[in-house]
Amino acid sequence: MRRRRNRRSDEQRRHIFLLFVKAVVALAVFGVASYYAYEAGFRVAEGEAQSAQQALRQAEVRLKQAEAAADNDHLAQAETARKLAEMSSRYDQVKPSDDMRDLLDLIRSRMAAGVTPRRLALVIRSAEMPRGCQALPARRLMVRLLSAKVPQTGGPLRLDDQVTVSAEAPSAGDGRDGWFDPAAAIKVHLAAEGGRETDVSGVLPIDYALAVKGDEYHVTLSAASSKGWIDVVTERCHFR
Repeated sequence: MRRRRNRRSDEQRRHIFLLFVKAVVALAVFGVASYYAYEAGFRVAEGEAQSAQQALRQAEVRLKQAEAAADNDHLAQAETARKLAEMSSRYDQVKPSDDMRDLLDLIRSRMAAGVTPRRLALVIRSAEMPRGCQALPARRLMVRLLSAKVPQTGGPLRLDDQVTVSAEAPSAGDGRDGWFDPAAAIKVHLAAEGGRETDVSGVLPIDYALAVKGDEYHVTLSAASSKGWIDVVTERCHFR
C-alpha cells in the first residue's frame, strides 16, 4: 500500500516537472521569437527611416535647385524688361512722326505711279511756303451713314468749283438715330478738278491739303454743333 502511494507521488512529481520543463521551453521559444521579431522590426524601421531621410535630403536638393532656377528666371525677366525698355526708348527717339510717315507713303505712291526720284527731289527742293492765301466761306457737310435705317439727304460738297468733298461713317447706336459718332473714325473723299480722288480716314478734326491748277487748298473738317454734320473750313493759297 505504501509502495503504491510512493509510486503515485513519484509519478505526480515527474508530471509536474515535465509541465515545468515544457513551460520553461515554451517561454524560451517565445522569448527567442520575440527577440528576433523585435530585431527584424527594428532593422526594417531603421531602413525605412534611412530611406525617408535620404528622400528628404533629395527633396531639399531639388528645392534648392528650383529656387536657384526661379532666381535665374527672375534675373532673365528683369534683363529682358530692361532691354525692351531701352529698345523702346531708342525707337521713340528715331521713329518718324505721323507727318513724316504720310510724306513717305506719298513718295512711295508717286514712285509707284511712275514718277522718278529725280523729279520728286526737284519738286521738293523747289517747294516753298505758299503765299497769298485766302479763306473761303465756311461750309457744312452732311455725313453719309453706312447701313442707316433712316432716309438720308444731301450730297457731296463743292468748294470753289475746284474741290469736291464727301464723307461717310458708321451709324451711331443701332442706325435709327440718323447721325454718326464724332468720336469714331470717318472716311473723307476729296477730288480735285481734273485730278484723282483721294480717301482720308481718321477721327475728326482732319486736315488735308491738295494742289489744283497752281493753287493749294487746305481743308479742315471738324464735328459740327448739329448732329450728323461736319464743318468744312477751306483756305486757298497760290503756289510759289
